[in-house]
Amino acid sequence: MTQLTGIALLGAGRMAKVHAAAIRQAGGQIVAVYDPVSAAADAMAAETGAAVASSAAAAISHPQVSAVVIATSSDTHVELIIAAVNAGKPVLCEKPIASSLADARHCIEIIGSEAAQRVFLGFNRRFDRGHASVRHAVQAGEIGRLEQLTITSRDPFPPPLEYIPRSGGLFRDMMIHDFDMARGIVGKEFVSITAHGSSIIDPEIGRLEDVDTASVTLLAEDGTLVTILNSRRCSYGFDQRIEAFGASGMVMSDNPRQSGFTRYAPDAPGCAAPILEFFMERYGPSYVEEMRLFLECAQSGKPMPVNALDGLKAALLAEAATESLRLGKTLHLTGLDQEFHHA
Repeated sequence: MTQLTGIALLGAGRMAKVHAAAIRQAGGQIVAVYDPVSAAADAMAAETGAAVASSAAAAISHPQVSAVVIATSSDTHVELIIAAVNAGKPVLCEKPIASSLADARHCIEIIGSEAAQRVFLGFNRRFDRGHASVRHAVQAGEIGRLEQLTITSRDPFPPPLEYIPRSGGLFRDMMIHDFDMARGIVGKEFVSITAHGSSIIDPEIGRLEDVDTASVTLLAEDGTLVTILNSRRCSYGFDQRIEAFGASGMVMSDNPRQSGFTRYAPDAPGCAAPILEFFMERYGPSYVEEMRLFLECAQSGKPMPVNALDGLKAALLAEAATESLRLGKTLHLTGLDQEFHHA
């Protein structure tokens, strides 16, 4: 693949560092970086050899920039997506597309549905080898008719409390990955959603009007049941599993281990190596594959495999889950252009 002339990286925090590493491994070159925290931008520029831009607009319009990667806070995504699209630059934006469903819809309205399909949305877990294998097996009919899908996602520890108010809440920030995964595997529209949540890990999270422990049940139009389990704390590492159960069998994507080592002894029978610690280790290869596909599509003009319209649909499910929890009711889903309503 011929390397793009250059990439503008918007953001220089934790997620930007993940994307910067993926850009390098995928064969891209960061030529401009912007972050409102100048020290972070300077550090990223020193590490990557990029120029520090005075603003996001300056980074996007840099003469050597031919693609844009957005890794800033969620509340800035819509503005930056619009700016990149208006500049005619292919863009990859870290999830979610926006902090709310209303903002996500506004973004699509401004750029138009055709341009939205050329915005790569950073649902990197689609490209994890194990998760992708489950999706392919289900879609190929290897387990017969899909009947139940269970997605488990547990972080090793909660985020800093100051992050909670600007995160949009667990459903919009954390479970949004799982909503997108469910859509990709089931391949059908969902007709109802029921959410439950608690703040039992840290009561302060509850006082900030969020939850740290949650479950969601989705009913697809063909009767398939999806269960999603999320937790902000997991004592044994970064727990990421998918189980698809069908009429003629089951497929699973399990937790990779730190090594293939297993100890067999009287005091530790069948003791396997621990699972990986956090998302950088667990999903590092999927971030690289995501970036490789983005660069390939940006150069060739091929459709983005996961785009802003997918982000809008995931945002709808996140908003519906938030409302289901608030009302304590099952909500009926009636499409992207209509509001969900309770039973």
